[in-house]
Amino acid sequence: FPEETPEGVIARWHANGVQLVVVTRGSEGALVSLRGEVFEVPGRRVETVDTVGAGDTYQAALLCGLDRLGKASKAGLVALSMAECRRLVDFAGTAAAITCTRRGADMPHRAEVPEV
Repeated sequence: FPEETPEGVIARWHANGVQLVVVTRGSEGALVSLRGEVFEVPGRRVETVDTVGAGDTYQAALLCGLDRLGKASKAGLVALSMAECRRLVDFAGTAAAITCTRRGADMPHRAEVPEV
């Protein structure tokens, strides 16, 4: 959505019933909004080898974390607390940062990423 600001996209998606919006920004971190409460997550400082697959890793880790918390459903997202959300995006950011330290789209195994 190049013609819109991230905040505009977030507001529009929330207006359409989306509970959780995450706008990843590479090394700049992410802009996260849970039911309209917006916060920024800084990027991780790592020795970057290759960024291929980092965004995919972030999304996969976010979904994995939601599932592990029993929140991978509409009802789960409605019940997701801000503390849980912050832990989830931290987990996803850590997983994506690990991917950036490797050549190719080499996602970390679950055991390599600290627990949610």
